[in-house]
Amino acid sequence: MFKQNLRIKLNKNYILVLFVSAGLFFQSCKTTQVVKEAFAPEAPEEATYVLSDDVVFPEIEGDYKYLFFRLYNPEYSNPLYIANILKNGLKATKTDDVPDLSHASINFTLDDNYYGLTLGGKHQLAEEECAVPLNNKYMKHCDPEKSEQITYALKVTAEEYENTKAFVERYAEGTDIKYASGLNFKIAFFTIGKKFFTSKEHQQFGTIIYPKSAKNKKVDKEDEDDYDNNFVCSTFIGYVLYNNVESTSEFFDENDIKYEYLNVTDLSLIPGMTPLFYSTWASYPDAALAFVEEYPEFKEYLSN
Repeated sequence: MFKQNLRIKLNKNYILVLFVSAGLFFQSCKTTQVVKEAFAPEAPEEATYVLSDDVVFPEIEGDYKYLFFRLYNPEYSNPLYIANILKNGLKATKTDDVPDLSHASINFTLDDNYYGLTLGGKHQLAEEECAVPLNNKYMKHCDPEKSEQITYALKVTAEEYENTKAFVERYAEGTDIKYASGLNFKIAFFTIGKKFFTSKEHQQFGTIIYPKSAKNKKVDKEDEDDYDNNFVCSTFIGYVLYNNVESTSEFFDENDIKYEYLNVTDLSLIPGMTPLFYSTWASYPDAALAFVEEYPEFKEYLSN
């Protein structure tokens, strides 16, 4: 039994070395505008933002609103920054045909002040401004001219919108929520196993077999002690949607998807998640303004 346990620990350490090595190796690869190339291959090289050609959402009965999400491909000033290694390790183990994205945030307007969960500071769920990265402890390590993002929207009922907003703002106003760095390695081990040790029929989002210990939790919102507080950016958003948006909750339950193992690119594959536009971080305000001019329905969501 001791030898078996030792072998498991050694195997995990070996996998971790592979993951970190992949991050170190791929940091030398081209990263500038790789997301734009995936989002809009025909876009001019000099374009700093691109609008989606066709923005269509599933029908919803009654009043509806939109939740917004920014998924990022950050370009770090220091290639040895630990988040850069993790970013490139995730890129190397990707199984779905989606752009290379490694950080996620949520908002209730298209204004440049999305909520993202990152390490550092008293309030770890904090506002992130793409055009002013120095205001955020995480974003200040990134180059806004080279970093990229795709903005997505999810159409929900008006009640789901208000419930989601209250749920997220409850966390943003407090200091209990923490960025749990160790969860990155838990997801990394799982992602490597999915990529290299899982049959292809169970590699794509919606077909993945999660560990038996994985779970989704419905929070008793009347009980302050029932809220969870340890996440990474993507698992927090999965948790938020599972607890507030019925279509997402049903999809997770029907396909046995566990939000505690979600990575950033998984979020883009949730049914109804619709891309609106691509931009560099620096050009996000221009992109958002151009988008609402092209799609006037969204003007009410942009105030600056």
